[in-house]
Amino acid sequence: MDQDPYSNEKVLLWLNQAQEIFTSTQDYPAEQIAAFLVEFCKIFKAMAKLLEFAFSDVIEKAQVIRDRYNEYKEHAKGIFAVIQIEIKQGIIELNGENNKKIMGNKSYANYQSMGRTILRIMRFLNYLKIMFSEIDLNRTAKISDCCSKAYMEALYPYHTFMVQTAAKAAMMACPNRVRVLEIFVGPNKTDDFAYQQIKAFIAVLEPVRLNLWDYYGRHKLSNLP
Repeated sequence: MDQDPYSNEKVLLWLNQAQEIFTSTQDYPAEQIAAFLVEFCKIFKAMAKLLEFAFSDVIEKAQVIRDRYNEYKEHAKGIFAVIQIEIKQGIIELNGENNKKIMGNKSYANYQSMGRTILRIMRFLNYLKIMFSEIDLNRTAKISDCCSKAYMEALYPYHTFMVQTAAKAAMMACPNRVRVLEIFVGPNKTDDFAYQQIKAFIAVLEPVRLNLWDYYGRHKLSNLP
């Protein structure tokens, strides 16, 4: 048995907390968003090694979110506030590889921007929305088909050919539906309970996902490199 299983209870808690903070501040807290991402990746680790590898960058991006917030927390109380600072400083497009080209020197040599990182996470949230909606609505479909559909719609257009090829293979490594539901809610639970939990997850994910895309649309940030 997995010694560190996925907890949907924790994910619902962190997403609800994030949305409550957004409701009062119009900004999302870095820690709750990062904690949710790290916890959710436990699902892919339990599903298959290929899937764990395919989504390992999500955990790396969660750390970037924490790092950027910690750098600016004296002046920024949330993710959007950090992004506004990056816009003003002209570093919103930095990804760790293009830094010298954009800055013209070695300043911010390894900096990965909050703005660019959150955009990648938003695409991942699109993937999760499609994947789990498919699992819930098409209950006779193979999980691999649900994952593949979500990948093609949400992530495929943004990947290189090599990543696309590896990712499509990873999606096909999904275990069967019984195993995935067990990973999601734990052993000895009914299917009805599992689908209720999936619906609950989608319900708390959706306002966060939509508000992030709304912010990026209003500030014309949806095409960051």
